[in-house]
Amino acid sequence: MKHKTIDLASEVKRATLPDGLQGFLFPVYEAVSNALHSVEERWGADVETKGRIAVEFNCDKQEIIIADNGVGFDEKNLAAFLTPLTGNKFERGGKGFGRFIAFKNFGNVYYASRQVDVDGNTTNGSYQYEPFAPDDNLIDVDFSQGAGTHRFDAGLTALMMSPLDDLHDYFDLAGSRYNGQDADEIITSALLDHFLIEFIQKKVPRELILSVAGTRVNLYEHFYSSLSTAGSKFERINIGSVEHVFEFSYFKVGEAQAKKHRLYFYANNRAASDLENISSGVNDKPFIESREDGPRRYFYLVAVASDFFVSSQSRDRITNLHGKIEQDGKKKSIKDHLIGLAKQHILEIENAYAAERRAKMVADVEHLIAIDPLLRRGLGDKSAFDFVRKRSITETREQLAQDLFVERFRRKFDFSKLDQNASVEQLVQIVKTQIPEDAKEALAVYVAYRNHVIRIFRELLSKQEDGLATEDKVHQLIYPRYKDSDEVDYSSHNLWLLDDDLAYAQYISSDRTPEGSHRAKGQYAHDLLINNANELMVVEMKRPQKTGYGVGLEASTNNPVDQLKKQISDIRKKGKVKTSGGREIDIPAGTMVRGYVLADWNDNLQTYLEMEDFIITNYGGQMAYRYYKTLNLMLEVIAFDRLVDRATNRNEAFVQMLEGRSSYDRKPKSPLSGLDIDPSGLQKS
Repeated sequence: MKHKTIDLASEVKRATLPDGLQGFLFPVYEAVSNALHSVEERWGADVETKGRIAVEFNCDKQEIIIADNGVGFDEKNLAAFLTPLTGNKFERGGKGFGRFIAFKNFGNVYYASRQVDVDGNTTNGSYQYEPFAPDDNLIDVDFSQGAGTHRFDAGLTALMMSPLDDLHDYFDLAGSRYNGQDADEIITSALLDHFLIEFIQKKVPRELILSVAGTRVNLYEHFYSSLSTAGSKFERINIGSVEHVFEFSYFKVGEAQAKKHRLYFYANNRAASDLENISSGVNDKPFIESREDGPRRYFYLVAVASDFFVSSQSRDRITNLHGKIEQDGKKKSIKDHLIGLAKQHILEIENAYAAERRAKMVADVEHLIAIDPLLRRGLGDKSAFDFVRKRSITETREQLAQDLFVERFRRKFDFSKLDQNASVEQLVQIVKTQIPEDAKEALAVYVAYRNHVIRIFRELLSKQEDGLATEDKVHQLIYPRYKDSDEVDYSSHNLWLLDDDLAYAQYISSDRTPEGSHRAKGQYAHDLLINNANELMVVEMKRPQKTGYGVGLEASTNNPVDQLKKQISDIRKKGKVKTSGGREIDIPAGTMVRGYVLADWNDNLQTYLEMEDFIITNYGGQMAYRYYKTLNLMLEVIAFDRLVDRATNRNEAFVQMLEGRSSYDRKPKSPLSGLDIDPSGLQKS
């Protein structure tokens, strides 16, 4: 059982586990995942009926056991086990490295194995696992030690014991770690949520048993007792010159088995993407339906399948989701379009909820007009219902107020009925004579100001002092340094250079720590932190014309990806940030984080990002992105040139409005408008 030499110790030490229950359970997830692969390898299509997996939390002994009736340590699996990063796991989307994670939580790991060879001979063994041993990392031990004798006719038992000092309280089921809730229910819910796709695809045994301090739960039965189908829908979409059919399948999953509305893409008879959170724009909370046994709360899980999808060699992702298609005059990625359709379908299914939400929005509009009668001009000749009908169902009262204000402003110079063949001279004359002077002057001043800021931005990117461009002035232009929104009014910054929606963010902080203070020696401070409902954004700016990038020391500014990950990991651990005035802002664990690195694009940066496994695109300007599942972080690297070009294009819309050339319609028409929807809320295929 000789193993290949590799610096495993350093690999394990990089892990950030644990931080809360999910970090504590991560080795369990890895072991159960290995067990699922093992029973699938042995039983194939019969895995549901013939597979067996047992997960046991022994709180008295403070140990966890995972046992299966899969293939065990046969020759192939043993060789793969002893050699990290083999191709054995890549077929299933894994890396073959998860077994080392157990040592972040436990001091000792044991295995017991039983396997049957091609001649029907049974062999077994009991081992202590020592991944850093210089000679043999599976050490034979007596069956009376460690994991003991394997309980099934074949397969593997994994025993994790001797938890590290700060983890003993996870075995205290009545302790503070579980906040007075039933620990077995919390652990059950965590396992079901983690393996949601495997349950949906029926790749788990009917005998998947969890025991927590003697309380026994059949996870298979528990999951399917709460699962129901909500129909399917087919969409035909032209991509290039070819029409492709996409099938959307809808499942209602009980609140205990899922925590949000999610979607995955399905190719080659398996899930080929991570679960996408689609709650935004649908409903942040579970839907509720009445049943004979009482109300039921549930989330949606959507599976999207098509022969269009092309999966990667390891079949763990779809490679052609990010292509662009044109819908309603706008280009968007295939992925975003499919997610948008799925959300629309759900709202059609949940028509009662949608009607209730729209009624609430109508009431909000009427109340806003009662408070500020001037906002009524934003309705024009429409009713409050007509105004709401064209808007997203999840718009808040504050967003509706902003919409009314914008519509009121636009109505002062609405050119939607203007002859499209009008000459430039006619347009100029209309601007001069027909736009009310107060509106024309206000808009002209604003457009001129933004154009001036963009010009300064371009100059700063090429500005040289002692041969170098300055990061400080770029930062100061976008947002005042060492300040936050408790101190800086929204009119005193230029965050619209990044995104127009950021002007009214709930909280903005510049060059401050998550504790709300200036950076002390040895502390990091984010360049920008922006918090909005259900989303956190952290921005790291690099000096324009910087060329040095690479993995180096922890504090090195040459490694911005690692910088951002460490910052966000720290915020995740604290679960909150503080303002300059000491006010605490909670950052829930489910909050999406968007990280941005702003930098000049060059060959060194591109090489660095390629080594960090980023997806690089030049659509609309240079940028790269990568998603980190554990941190729930989408990290994007954006070229300064892309940023300033896109800001210029956005400002052109204001210029067109001022010049009377705009036919801008704020809300695009739904791609589903005009479809014949049956009474159940789904179009018949």
